[in-house]
Amino acid sequence: MTVTRDVILDLLPLYFAGDASSDTKKLVDEFLRTDPDFARMSKRFDAVLKDKGAVPEPAAAERRAFERTRMLLRYRNQTIGLAIAFSLMPFAFGFHGGQIDWILLRDKPAVGVAWLAVGIACWIAAYVIGRRANRQLS
Repeated sequence: MTVTRDVILDLLPLYFAGDASSDTKKLVDEFLRTDPDFARMSKRFDAVLKDKGAVPEPAAAERRAFERTRMLLRYRNQTIGLAIAFSLMPFAFGFHGGQIDWILLRDKPAVGVAWLAVGIACWIAAYVIGRRANRQLS
């Protein structure tokens, strides 16, 4: 079997990333010695990609995706905590004289409705953030 430019072209990303095996490196080096035009073109191509940052390191890209997902999940958990707090606050009560006194609903119903609305908004935000985190994982 002869090694063609197409085969070497398929191996160049691994070769330039340093992830190729020693046998693959020998094969590519040998081919580049026999075809100096292709060697110059491949070196220019590698230089352009590295200058533009078009080929990110796989580990760095995975790390950024992991950090973004972790941040989104942290925000979602905090938003769920706020949603629970704001959803339950309108129903705060106390005991007075053997009876249950609804503190917020009785004294300031407008504030209770506003807190309930904020709680609903927090539930919606938690859902949206959770969807983004799930999309990030996919």
